[in-house]
Amino acid sequence: MRLEAGELRIFQAVLEANGFNRAAEQLHISQSAVSQSIANLEAKVGVSLIKRGRRLDLTEAGRRLLEHANNVLVGEQQVLEDISRIKQAKPQILNIAINSTINRFYAPQLLSQFSLSQPEAQLKVVELPSREMIYSVLSGRVEFAMGPFQKQMNAFQTLPLYDEARHLVVSPNHPNFDEIVRGDALSLRNTALITSSLDNPEMRPAIQRIRDGFKSVWEISSLSMRIHLVSQGLGLAFINSKLLADHPICQEFVVIEGLAFSSIERQVGIYHKQGASLGPSAKQFIELCLEFWC
Repeated sequence: MRLEAGELRIFQAVLEANGFNRAAEQLHISQSAVSQSIANLEAKVGVSLIKRGRRLDLTEAGRRLLEHANNVLVGEQQVLEDISRIKQAKPQILNIAINSTINRFYAPQLLSQFSLSQPEAQLKVVELPSREMIYSVLSGRVEFAMGPFQKQMNAFQTLPLYDEARHLVVSPNHPNFDEIVRGDALSLRNTALITSSLDNPEMRPAIQRIRDGFKSVWEISSLSMRIHLVSQGLGLAFINSKLLADHPICQEFVVIEGLAFSSIERQVGIYHKQGASLGPSAKQFIELCLEFWC
């Protein structure tokens, strides 16, 4: 089974226009062609994607497919813009994704050095959770990413830069602070795990099992918001050791010792799609990163 870009474009247009007829008008095709394309998509995936009514709504499967469609089509547009820029001999954009830790501790210095050495280069840098960085690289929305490696990175070429540790922490403001610090399993199952995003279980099965030990998982993309919620005693989180030492609020958190998952060691580095050809700006930035960490 293969999802074609044309089918995804029609699916996206139907939702954006809130109707088959209006999508057909925008795409300059017949309404029957739009209906047939959606029917073909639903037949491929074997499940309904759109709830028909006065206003169209998505099923759970439809929401996931729309997310995929947006990623694919944004990547396609990025490629077309890059080709146009190459044809016009315009400066290439350094288009990368970074995680919150790199953004806080390393990106300011790295980007400053890069801009000084490459004054004509254009920058497009986005901070994303680890899972979203994976999808952004695969879809072509960014050229490469800087962040922690996942369990399965077969689709990527990786360049390790350093190792980091993340520790499960709790605030003294948590109502079950004493029990949680002792590692009481029941107390853990009665509190939330606050994290940046839900991981793909195929990519990080060990983390998925860890999450099964908590009452719920809160997906909060903002690092500052995750820190705030933990400080209010509303849940637990895995916090980078550098943040625990540097951030004034994180310094008050207590690491939960004695659990099999109290700490997670990760390799952090640069990754891009296997076999992808990097542009000059990307190669120069990667060289700068190697000099920075060597």
